[in-house]
Amino acid sequence: MIRRRHLGIFLIFPAAAIVFVAMIVPLGYALVMSLFDYKLGSEKSASFIFLQNYVRFLQDPLALKSLGITVAFTALALSLELVVGVGMAVLLASIPERVSRILRALYSMPLLISPIIVGLIWRYMYDPTFGLVYYVLSWFGLDAAFGGLEKPGWALFSVVIADVWETTPFILIVASAGLANIPKELYEAARIDGASALNALARITLPLLSKVLLVVIVIRGTDAFRVFDIIYALTGGGPGNSTLSLSIYAFQKGFNDYEMGYAMTVSIIMMAVLIVALAPLMKRSYLPSR
Repeated sequence: MIRRRHLGIFLIFPAAAIVFVAMIVPLGYALVMSLFDYKLGSEKSASFIFLQNYVRFLQDPLALKSLGITVAFTALALSLELVVGVGMAVLLASIPERVSRILRALYSMPLLISPIIVGLIWRYMYDPTFGLVYYVLSWFGLDAAFGGLEKPGWALFSVVIADVWETTPFILIVASAGLANIPKELYEAARIDGASALNALARITLPLLSKVLLVVIVIRGTDAFRVFDIIYALTGGGPGNSTLSLSIYAFQKGFNDYEMGYAMTVSIIMMAVLIVALAPLMKRSYLPSR
């Protein structure tokens, strides 16, 4: 028994050491430095201010606005991606398997593109003069009403559409894998009982996909809340800070204003919000089904 215990400790030690060095140490450093006021490159002159950076965040209108924008972006993008991704997975599962495999591979291609490149692609698509979006909208006479990336009221929605285009394939792939594990007999029994397609979706598909969807929400929700590159490539946080996410705000404070202590604070608060929001979902995703 003692030898087995020693063997277990020996086998787990390398992974634990990597986690400690790569995650725990940087996190501890960020927590400590968020209590200091210091400029980038002037760490030796840092002054200890305890929780003043956190108080400053709560009193900073732009910081609170960026938090609200981040929450709105996450909620809107995640909702659209779940609806479109699960809907596409259900539709592809209802057609011949050979065709569905080809279409699934085609639909998954945006996932292979770097987010910064996706941002650049959609930046050109939203160009008022040569962009494809304005060209299509002009067919219906809607190009003049669409603000794209130039109007604050439209900019965040435009960024969300680009993000949905890129990341919906992830939900499509995961949901398709979950659908493959649902017994076909359940759908046959529902069809015999006269259940419609919507009833089968509500009573069979979604309940049996609930654990899969919880994991998707945790993974994709975390990624969306930390959004940086696609917004940075499309708008840089503008116009008028209408797309300023917390990640971009922290970046600006750290590398434009050189306020690294405050930038650390913004990052810690962002992590805390994610833990509070997603920890219950993570707990439910690991609970055994009854």
